[in-house]
Amino acid sequence: MRILLASANDTGTISATGDWGVFVADKKSPSAKFAANEPFGVRVFRDCNSAGFCTDVQVSGAAPPGVPRGQPLVIRALNDGDFVTFGGKRYRGELLVASTDSGRQVVNTLLMDAYLRGVVPLEIGNRTSAEVAAVEAQAVAARTYAYKHLNNARAFDMYATVQDQVYGGVDAEKPLSDSAIATTADVVVLYNGQPISTPYHSTCGGSTAAVTEVWYNQPDEPYLRPVSDRIPGTDNYYCDPSPRFSWTQNYDAAGLKAVMEKYLAAYTSAPKTGLGKIIDIHDDGRTPSGRIRSLTVQTESGSYSLRGNDIRFVLRDPKGTILNSTYFNFQEAKADGEVTSLTINGRGYGHGIGMCQWGAIGRARAGQNFRTILETYYPGTTIGRIAG
Repeated sequence: MRILLASANDTGTISATGDWGVFVADKKSPSAKFAANEPFGVRVFRDCNSAGFCTDVQVSGAAPPGVPRGQPLVIRALNDGDFVTFGGKRYRGELLVASTDSGRQVVNTLLMDAYLRGVVPLEIGNRTSAEVAAVEAQAVAARTYAYKHLNNARAFDMYATVQDQVYGGVDAEKPLSDSAIATTADVVVLYNGQPISTPYHSTCGGSTAAVTEVWYNQPDEPYLRPVSDRIPGTDNYYCDPSPRFSWTQNYDAAGLKAVMEKYLAAYTSAPKTGLGKIIDIHDDGRTPSGRIRSLTVQTESGSYSLRGNDIRFVLRDPKGTILNSTYFNFQEAKADGEVTSLTINGRGYGHGIGMCQWGAIGRARAGQNFRTILETYYPGTTIGRIAG
């Protein structure tokens, strides 16, 4: 796996927990050696001559002789049991430092399950032994996602953030998730014999969603369709224990106008300035899982439609955090032709597609194994081992 840790000229310092070296290309011997925790500050800048010819150059403020300039550098710990570090965090495998148009790029290259050890506990949380099936399900879903997102068209496969899967390196690892990863080694979710896209989210709120209910510009998949999270024979749901199973968000007139003026233009044809009063907000129907299909915002400057997940990115809270989900009802109050308050009562947290993580935790507590959990949230799939 190749995981992008940083791009552009950030301030992260490279080192290692033990003796380490800087390697060039495929050389087996380091061009330079460093002691444990000895920092190596690599940066990238544009070096231009008088004729305007520019070259990306890598330099270090204290680089010893032998460290080349203008070439990608590989950073490796020299002894087993030691780790490379970047920005104060420890990582397995090695670091590749290269120059790009935007500056320095730092990529952590490591084996699949070593990568998962830094992902699973951050994605599913610190769980108990009674919930191990949920951790195993998370390990398989994360592994399948990673295989599906191998990308030879660029210098890295995935981001280390919510843009892909949150990855924290060695410092994120936990014994229970390590065991779950080992127990499910090479196991993935398959459809027609091939690894699938395995989106997952925190809390479905009662039902998961099909792709086009939320990501309206992407095609539906047969294994990503609404799945009820209701516990059979009850009015309860497996994801009930989630702290965001139900929630409320309120806006007064000023707060509502502020978020609309700041974010609406990015997702509709609304003007960037001069939006005017918010006159009305109404929904335009529900999706099969009960989520808001689209939301029309009527202002003095015109009416604008928000679809699917775009709703969450406009209806943010005062700190800029996106709305928990599109699974909600709302009430508005009006006075003098203007919306004076908006109250949103919602359920769930996240996009709602694929595996519900809190649902998986509830199902594990109820005695379901990881295969049952995955085959429930990805209907029509099978659980098997990655080919090759």
